[in-house]
Amino acid sequence: MSKILPKLTADTKSVGDLVALVTSGRIRVPVYQRSLQWDASDVLSLFDSIYRGFPVGSLLLHHRSAAPATTLEFGPITIHAPEASSAYDVVDGQQRLVTLAVSLARPEPLPTRPSTSDPFVVYFDPRDETFQSPPRQGDLPTWWVPLPALLDGAQLSEWVHSWAHGDDRALRSRVFAAGTRIREYKIPLYSVDVEDADSDVLREIFNRVNASGKPLQWGVIHDALYGARREGPTPSTIVELSDALAELGVGRMDRADILRCLVAFEGRDVTRSYKEHERESPRFLDGTAARALPTLRRVLDFLRAHAEIVHLRLLPWGTPLSVLTRFFRLHPEPRARSLELLTWWLWRGFLAISRIDHRTLQRQGISQIVADDEEKSVQALLALVPRIDPDEFHIPERFDARAAASRLCLLGLASLHPRDLDNGRPIDVARLVETSDLAAFRPIVSSQQSRTSSPANRIFLPGDGPAELLLVEHATGVLRGDGTILRSHAISANALTALEGDKFDIFLGEREQTLEAATRALARRLTGWDRPDRPSIDYLLRSASP
Repeated sequence: MSKILPKLTADTKSVGDLVALVTSGRIRVPVYQRSLQWDASDVLSLFDSIYRGFPVGSLLLHHRSAAPATTLEFGPITIHAPEASSAYDVVDGQQRLVTLAVSLARPEPLPTRPSTSDPFVVYFDPRDETFQSPPRQGDLPTWWVPLPALLDGAQLSEWVHSWAHGDDRALRSRVFAAGTRIREYKIPLYSVDVEDADSDVLREIFNRVNASGKPLQWGVIHDALYGARREGPTPSTIVELSDALAELGVGRMDRADILRCLVAFEGRDVTRSYKEHERESPRFLDGTAARALPTLRRVLDFLRAHAEIVHLRLLPWGTPLSVLTRFFRLHPEPRARSLELLTWWLWRGFLAISRIDHRTLQRQGISQIVADDEEKSVQALLALVPRIDPDEFHIPERFDARAAASRLCLLGLASLHPRDLDNGRPIDVARLVETSDLAAFRPIVSSQQSRTSSPANRIFLPGDGPAELLLVEHATGVLRGDGTILRSHAISANALTALEGDKFDIFLGEREQTLEAATRALARRLTGWDRPDRPSIDYLLRSASP
């Protein structure tokens, strides 16, 4: 029988009081909940509901008798929470609380352009009584009011005094009314008084709350159930694990991929649901994040050093990550031959993505890796993927940075070791992708020709905008003379001539052929296409001995 809660209190708090409790550290969003899911439309909808007096739901908090000092960061605000003899953790309602705190208590001036990574920039438009995100052009109407100005009544009076439209009685009245409505809006709040040690009760509360409304993603559930309630040197959450892995310089792993890797680390079926695993073995991932860190580092090192995946943004297929995690968990220091065959397995999978059932590969791959036989495990993995002739690969018609075929083209470009146009030094592709994200895949020509959407119109080159003029300007002297730098960008002499003559279709057609050849050559080398994939001689002899 489920335990009956010893104490449940109900109350209401104003938005102003809630923001003060969050920014003072009395109400804390635990580390597992700091990855926020709302976008700008959700944020605007919350403030519009508050302004109009609509209900926005209740909050559920967990009262703790002691809380250590910690630092909480939410986008533009940093909260230095002191050690306290009484504090509250958010169980349900963290999106709303963080939205209120960040949008209302953030420092000014506010950004004037929108950002997907910061949806909490809000302005109040007193003319039509709406809440707005900054426009793309960055041109703010002079009558818009930054939301932080509404948090404090006295400061709002001073702000209005210097406002360009402060003499407009109607607008001034609406601004003061908006401040009052937001600050004094009451939100129902429930507080559960359960000791940290009684984790089963907390787990029951969390699961029941998450069973209704908009379900949390599995990664968030993991961090809720297994995340540490204090800062520590080893990761206990997916967010912390992602941060630690990002230090390797090959990008940040997707949270869903990390979670599947943790499940695979424990030798479990990653195709089954969280609830199935939870029913069979409560806390089945307890402590796994910390234990799996060295293994995941080995996986990323293997991708970079052997599979030539310079950055996770270029990884054509995330499915093998969980299988590799299981392999390196059981075989942390594999033989050179195993690493070579493992590379072939991975790249054969890249070429055969459309012919492989992903769930079957994950399930069978993980189950067939055995602890006492490294080479048998590798051979079992090789048997799961077909051998596809690299010459069957063709450049797709359209570039899509999320698609496997486009990422293979990018890997083909990276394999040429592109060089800087000015000094001829190798470009650090991983760093370029890390700092520029999608802008690292820079277009060459912007003209609306038939082939400009092709991967052949992309180049690894620092800078903004089309690279056409830059290439033409530097196509003189040594650059044109030996052609080394141009070839490192898959640009032949014929392609350059076409580019200089504004014959963009011919240029892109030439480059398509060069890029396709480079990608096929890379795949031929890393799939072991022309080489036997048998295990080592020692293994064959051992297997043949009676």
